[in-house]
Amino acid sequence: MKTKTTLLSLLLVLIGLNLAIAQVGIGTTTPDASAALDVVATDKGLLPPRMTEAERDAISNPTVGLMLWCSNCGSNGEMQAYNGNGWMSMISGTANQPWTVPDAPLIAGVTPGVGQVEITFTAPTNNGGTPITSYTATSNPGGITASVQQAGGGTITVTGLTNGTAYTFTLTATNSIGTSAASAASNAVTPGNVPDTPNITNVTASNAQAEITFTAPANNGGTPITSYTATSNPEGITASVQQAGGGTITVTGLTNGTAYTFTLTATNSIGTSAASMPSNAVTPNLSVGDYHEGGVVFYIFDSNDPGYVAGETHGLVAAIEDQSSGAEWGCYNTSISGADGNGIGSGAANTSAILADCSESGIAAELCDNYTGGGYSDWFLPSIDELSLMSQNRTTINTTAVANGGTDVSGEYWSSTQQNAEFGYIRNLSGGGQSSNYKSYYKKVRAVRAF
Repeated sequence: MKTKTTLLSLLLVLIGLNLAIAQVGIGTTTPDASAALDVVATDKGLLPPRMTEAERDAISNPTVGLMLWCSNCGSNGEMQAYNGNGWMSMISGTANQPWTVPDAPLIAGVTPGVGQVEITFTAPTNNGGTPITSYTATSNPGGITASVQQAGGGTITVTGLTNGTAYTFTLTATNSIGTSAASAASNAVTPGNVPDTPNITNVTASNAQAEITFTAPANNGGTPITSYTATSNPEGITASVQQAGGGTITVTGLTNGTAYTFTLTATNSIGTSAASMPSNAVTPNLSVGDYHEGGVVFYIFDSNDPGYVAGETHGLVAAIEDQSSGAEWGCYNTSISGADGNGIGSGAANTSAILADCSESGIAAELCDNYTGGGYSDWFLPSIDELSLMSQNRTTINTTAVANGGTDVSGEYWSSTQQNAEFGYIRNLSGGGQSSNYKSYYKKVRAVRAF
C-alpha cells in the first residue's frame, strides 16, 4: 500500500512539473511542442466522456470546442464537438460539417373542407443532420398557420379559413437548429361545403323525354354551384346542365308508356349535394306533331282503329317532304281490285293492291313504296281518310317537317283510294276539300307509315 502511494505522489509531481511548462506527455517524455497534452500509445486509446443525445443536450451553455462521444447519434454513435451553433460530427463521412436547418418539405396535395383544408406533405430528404421536430403550414391570403409536432411526413389541417375564398399554402420544417425555407406554393383550393339540395318545381313529359323545372338551393355551400344532374326512376337515366342558378333539364332516352319520377342534385367544387325529393310521376308518350321514326306524327290510334294495342302508343306519321310535285295515280281506265279502301288503316292495303295490279312506272303508289325516309321502307300512299287527317293537322305537320329539314304540305295530293277505273280521290291540303280526278292527272305525293 505504501509503494502505491509513493508512485501516485511521484506521478502527480511529474504532471505538476509538466503543467508548469504548459505541456503534458503520457507515454512520451517529449510531448509535441504544439500539444498541451500528447498521448502516445500503441495498445490503448483516449476515452472521452460518453453520453446519450438527450444527456448531451442537457449540458448547460457548452463552450466552443467541447468534445464528447454521443452514444445514440449517427448510425452507431459518433464523436461530436460543439461549434458555437450546434453539435457537429467529427467522424462521419461529412466530418466537421455543422448541423443546419432542414431542406424545405414537399406539399403533395390539398383537400378543401368546410372552413378548412387538409394538407398532405412529405418530409425533406435532408433534415439538416438533426431530427425535424415540427412542420408549419401558412395560408395565402390571410397568413393563417397550423403546425404538427413530428419528424416525418403526414397531414396538417388548417382551420379558420373563409368559405368561398381561394387559398394557396406553403410549408416549413423545423429542427433544433432552426426553420427551413418555405416550400413551393400549393395549388389553389377553395374551402366550402357541398350545396343544399335543389328543388324540383315541375316535370312535363313528351315523346321519350321529360323536362324538369327546378330552383337553386338557398345555400350553395360557400362556393358557386357548377352543375345540376337529374336522374330517372326507373332506369337511372341522367341528364345535366352546367349553370349556377335554376332552370330546366331535359332527360331524353325515356321509354314511352313508362311512368317515371326524377330526383335532382347540385354540384360545386367541393362535391355533390344530397338528392332532392322525388318529383311527381309522368309518363312520356308520342303526341301529334312529334318527329318520330322518320316523319311527323299526325294521328294516334284509338281503341276503334286497326293497329291499336292497349297500353301502347301507335299511329301514323307523314314524310317530311313530298315524293313528287306531280305524278299519276296510274292505270287509267283500269279498276284495281282491293284499292278502294277509304278508312284509317286502308292506305297500306290499297298501295299493295295498286302495285300488284298496275305495272306502270313512276306512279304515286310506287314512289311511296320506294321511299326510305328515316331508314324505314314501309311507307305507303295514304287512303282518303288518312289524307283528311293530314289536312286537319297540316299546320303541325309543316312546323315539324320544316324544323327537321323537310317542306310544307300544300296543294292537291293523291290518296290511294280508287273511285272507279277512271278516277282516284284527291285532297287539297291547303285547306280545300276532297274530290276525285282522272288517274292520269298529275298530283302531289306524300307518303305515310304506321308505327
